[in-house]
Amino acid sequence: MNFRTLLIPSFAVFATAVSATADAPPANAEVVTLEPFQVKGDRESYVVSGATTPAKLDLAALDTPMAIQLVPRELLADRAERTVLEGARNVSGVQAATYQFYDQLMIRGFDSDYGSIYRNGLQLRGTNEAVNTAFVDAIEVVKGPASMLYGRIQPGGFVNVVTKTPKPEAALDIEQSVGRWNAWRTTVDATGPLSTDGRLLYRVIGDWDKADSWIDNAHRDNKAVGAALAWAPTRSLALDLQVEDYHSKTTWLDAGIPVIGDRPAALPRNFTILFPQAWSEYPYRVDRTLVSLQAKASVTKNWKVVGRFLYMHTREDQQGVYADPFSFDGVDTYTDIRFTHNPDWIRSTWGANVDLDGKISLGGMTHEVLFGADWSKFTDDTPGSTGAIAGATPLNVFHPAYADYSATLAALAQQDATNVLWRDWSKDFGVYFQDHAILTERWSLLWGGRYDWATDAYSETYGARDASTYPYNTGRPMAVQPQDTAFSPRAGLLFKWRPNVSLYASYSKSFGTSNGRDNLGHALKPQIGEQYELGAKASLPGGRLTATASLYRLTKTNITEYDPASNFPRTVGEARSEGVEFDVAGKITTALSVFAGYAYDDAVVSKDPYNGNRGHALGGVAKHSGNLWLK
Repeated sequence: MNFRTLLIPSFAVFATAVSATADAPPANAEVVTLEPFQVKGDRESYVVSGATTPAKLDLAALDTPMAIQLVPRELLADRAERTVLEGARNVSGVQAATYQFYDQLMIRGFDSDYGSIYRNGLQLRGTNEAVNTAFVDAIEVVKGPASMLYGRIQPGGFVNVVTKTPKPEAALDIEQSVGRWNAWRTTVDATGPLSTDGRLLYRVIGDWDKADSWIDNAHRDNKAVGAALAWAPTRSLALDLQVEDYHSKTTWLDAGIPVIGDRPAALPRNFTILFPQAWSEYPYRVDRTLVSLQAKASVTKNWKVVGRFLYMHTREDQQGVYADPFSFDGVDTYTDIRFTHNPDWIRSTWGANVDLDGKISLGGMTHEVLFGADWSKFTDDTPGSTGAIAGATPLNVFHPAYADYSATLAALAQQDATNVLWRDWSKDFGVYFQDHAILTERWSLLWGGRYDWATDAYSETYGARDASTYPYNTGRPMAVQPQDTAFSPRAGLLFKWRPNVSLYASYSKSFGTSNGRDNLGHALKPQIGEQYELGAKASLPGGRLTATASLYRLTKTNITEYDPASNFPRTVGEARSEGVEFDVAGKITTALSVFAGYAYDDAVVSKDPYNGNRGHALGGVAKHSGNLWLK
């Protein structure tokens, strides 16, 4: 039995871990360890030696000609990171998005888009805290355009969560943490074999996280459970089934302190625009269930096929009473009190892909080739209504009086039963090819291309509280966009200058968001990203410390805005992000570990024919950012 106490800045954690080793299997038994996503780390440092997700190959980071950074489980535990977004921000060039209600980050200056997080290589959309950190083994941050293997994606990069898998040795971990503001988190993690031959393994994880906040009327009470089965019925076949179930209750939002003149108002930091009923009577609830399946089969000695499937169903009650942050009069008062009532907001995500890869000899060189196809679908049905509460008392920020609008909201809830604000869906299908060619002992080339077919549809009318439609709006008819198609290439050349030092140069192109139609009904071109990058990677003494550096120039074209004359979207130009990044992870000495990064990012509007914003910085992007963690 092992007891351990962790002291974390501003947070005290006491954890108890209990582990036991199962009886050894018979000598003639075949024990199979299933590792769908191979992530290797040193338990006593922050070095992670390899990952399959960025290139879908079992390549060490040192041999991959692209900028990737992995955040291991050890760092997440040491820093007591509560969400995946908190964990990913330990990486250079990754910042909080300006709008962070959903799982969104800024990577190399560009927003990662509408709650888009990848889980074991498949995309989740429209999520908030999509993967509980109790289920996470590592976080992979892939920088730059990644459409070649992952389809429609923002050009800054993406975050992939590698989940924990069953282990062949029986173990039970119980962790209890407590902190300020009534913070309380309990995690139980059990794993081990279910059969004497070691072919069938299990893992069950439960997590309960609740807390108040330094902000008035803000609370959370989140519960999650995950279960996994790993089965290897034969030497050549491995199956992995995972199920996750979430039940969360939080307050909907808080906009912070208003600005008077050019300074924050002189208010206590616990001030809030949320009304007390936001928690007691109209909390934000999310019930989410996820099922994923992976099958891996060896076809021959050199060829294997991997199939993945994911389904996620989310039901949200997105509700709240709050002062409209845009209605502040600049002196002392929010003039509009608003409500949001979106009961039974349903989102569904489907994703699947199949990869066939193997090794061949061609032209005197060894090639590891990959053929793949993937498909995804996302639907979003939004009922309810939103708007100002008629006759509500304005909120004075220096003498706040939070009136009770429970009766008003109850009446609105009845009217909202048949109202639909919005409906949309998207479908994507793509095929791709990749070749990792070993040119010489020191030179290698990773290159490939992908072709995508993507379609979107959305409600032609928005069902806000409008006498002409409310309460009879159904979110229809649906406007189906013309199908977008795109070819996305990528190539990276790597030179092994020393056995533990690599230099690389790469080019990549991405296919992004559909832009809808203009006021004449013409389809606008989808957003496109393009990047040139130079980089260096090193694994220093004994592999215990790794360092990476990259220099990049990234552009995003076909950016849209709404035309004020027609209220339809129009293409306005281009944004450019260029800079340098440095990351260091591992052990400086036998007693001192480090995880650090620095980024310089010059992100500006490079073309804007309508508004004259050329040369202006992109909103929310820090020119200098960095992080340092020592243990």
